[in-house]
Amino acid sequence: MARIRLAPLPSLTQARYVIHLSDGKRLVLFRLPTIEPPKGKSTPLARNDSNGWSHYAMEAECPHAGGPMQDSSVDIEDSAYIVSCPWHAYDFNVETGESSVGIKACTFPVDVSGEDGVVVVEYCSERLGEGVELVRLEAVSETMKLKKSVNGSGSGSGSGGLNGVGEAVEESAPLRYLDDNATVCEWCAHILNTSNPEHKIELTAHLFKLFTEREGTESPMVIGDRTGVALPDLPPRDGVKDVNRTAVPKPGRGGTQKSRINMLHALANIEQWAIDLAVDICVRFAAFQTEAADARGLPRAFFHDWLKVANDEAKHFSLLRTRLEELGSYFGALPVHHGLWDSAKVTAHDLRARISIIALVHEARGLDVNPVTIDKFRKAGDKDSVETLEIIHNDEITHVTTGHRWLTWICGQEETDPVEVFRGNVQKYFRGPLREPFNSEARLQAGLDRRYYENLSGYDVVQPA
Repeated sequence: MARIRLAPLPSLTQARYVIHLSDGKRLVLFRLPTIEPPKGKSTPLARNDSNGWSHYAMEAECPHAGGPMQDSSVDIEDSAYIVSCPWHAYDFNVETGESSVGIKACTFPVDVSGEDGVVVVEYCSERLGEGVELVRLEAVSETMKLKKSVNGSGSGSGSGGLNGVGEAVEESAPLRYLDDNATVCEWCAHILNTSNPEHKIELTAHLFKLFTEREGTESPMVIGDRTGVALPDLPPRDGVKDVNRTAVPKPGRGGTQKSRINMLHALANIEQWAIDLAVDICVRFAAFQTEAADARGLPRAFFHDWLKVANDEAKHFSLLRTRLEELGSYFGALPVHHGLWDSAKVTAHDLRARISIIALVHEARGLDVNPVTIDKFRKAGDKDSVETLEIIHNDEITHVTTGHRWLTWICGQEETDPVEVFRGNVQKYFRGPLREPFNSEARLQAGLDRRYYENLSGYDVVQPA
């Protein structure tokens, strides 16, 4: 058993880190609030506890299909932390590795009780007789790249200012938070009606944080419904020129900085719409009931998963907007289109259709084209953009997984075939064929085998509204 020194305790401030070891293995280090013992019971401080925080280490690849455990969701069950793989929702006790599905993940003891204040993980290597060392400790990015005003506060002051290239922008309404009694649906409608993109990403991050912090407590957020909330026909946008899809500049091949800016701008537009799509699915379908003898509403996990997607999309938009500014441009410098929202309107009546078209067609198409786009930026020597795009690609595998998970759940309740339901929705609500090449590996990681998308076409002509 090797004792691998990671870092001084005060330097570990993020919720999770990837541990890269010299034997090629990767672990995840979780830093989570210490769970208080039941009332009337006192327990001695464990070796992995310090100053109100507990530390846990486990293998970085899910033992089921290799999903990235650094992106797992965290819940509390029976006074223990349970992490769920973002690909297929396999759950594991982060301390014991035990799972409700019968497989077990490898976990490793963490010691933070040493006198020198260094966090140590106790690790047994498969390569016996060889010393294993820490190669690097990589913080997992979980924060937005928010704009800051002159006085150092967030972008919610509402005052006018400058965009990324020093041009004046219009003054917008101040950032407004809802009160503690607001429901998830009220929050989602508020985000949909927020036109300032900086406010939208801050509010989205705040909602996800609020939902997760209150989950499992005595006062979880009320989901609510659409009663009394106003959903926009088209979410408003500040600072962009919305044009027909054919009028958007062609991105080019990435060989020039102008071409790469065009690509990043188009992706930023997609990510901003993706925020709205993820929060819209929560409020629009909050009252959804399965069509079965024993009809069921959506479990709270549904709302957690889609708010997590919205939070990811907000992070993606912030990363892309920042990268545009680093390249001397800004979001809004080029015209954009709202084609994604058109797909949302067509599927606004049916959750099964919404998931099929948005998550399992549009998001899955992103898995196909992302590696090609990343390769263009890599060949151009744009390492910073490559890093941003790789974060986005890895997250989007989990988003397709989320769509697959909930379509499968609905079909399981209704005793229907998710492949047939998906293909039927594509034929009815998507125009044209699903075009190759497909990233079969990434699609399979997300749960989509070839039965879903091979030899599949939508309708040929524009359907009446």
